Amino acid sequence: MERLQTIPYRRISLFFVFILALVTWGFYKTYIIFFPGFTGFSNIQHFHGAMMLTWMIILITQPLLIRSGKLGIHRAIGKLSYVVAPLLVVSIFLVSRMVYQRAAPLVLHKERIAMIALSIPYLVAFAIFYSLAIINRKKTYRHMRYMIGTSFLMVAPGLGRGLIIYFHNSLQDAVNYSNYFVMAIAAGLLINDIVKKRSFIPFAFVLFIFLLLHLAWNFRDSALWQNIGEGFAKMFF
Repeated sequence: MERLQTIPYRRISLFFVFILALVTWGFYKTYIIFFPGFTGFSNIQHFHGAMMLTWMIILITQPLLIRSGKLGIHRAIGKLSYVVAPLLVVSIFLVSRMVYQRAAPLVLHKERIAMIALSIPYLVAFAIFYSLAIINRKKTYRHMRYMIGTSFLMVAPGLGRGLIIYFHNSLQDAVNYSNYFVMAIAAGLLINDIVKKRSFIPFAFVLFIFLLLHLAWNFRDSALWQNIGEGFAKMFF
């Protein structure tokens, strides 16, 4: 295994900055531009935005702290993530429920179930990636890769929204293009690990999960997803 000091911590942080820039770009005209009044937005949306931003700041900061040798602060922020990550999951759930309930008067029930295929699977994926990162917290390479996986989940909300607003893509295409973008990056990182004879399991798993997310979105009208979504909605919404 490569020594820890060979890990490109600065480049990893820059990659997270890039993802934060994508999210900012995507949400600028639909959310950020309304600062400071934010008329028409709910506390749930503010909470979700705050949790997403906090998570991205954690991802950006942690590799830089390791690079600069500030391991004590790194560990303290790592423990803080035990609170932030569950709160982010809760925020995704609350936004999903809000959108589902708010659409009730105007949108058919089947379409509302289809809509949550864009959020609930992402909630589950985040929980899985974060849990694996914590389980592997003493195995630096695996830990880092699963944390990168959590950042991939921020791409579709930002890039997808940007594609709709600035390039007039349909929601269907915007989500698909975002998924293709993430899967291409994950595949590239997987190939890189294979070539450098590192463990390919983390990025292979990340790629597999994103393939499932992609399928859930594209088969959201299928009987399989409708049954899954219906059961989830009845239980939690």
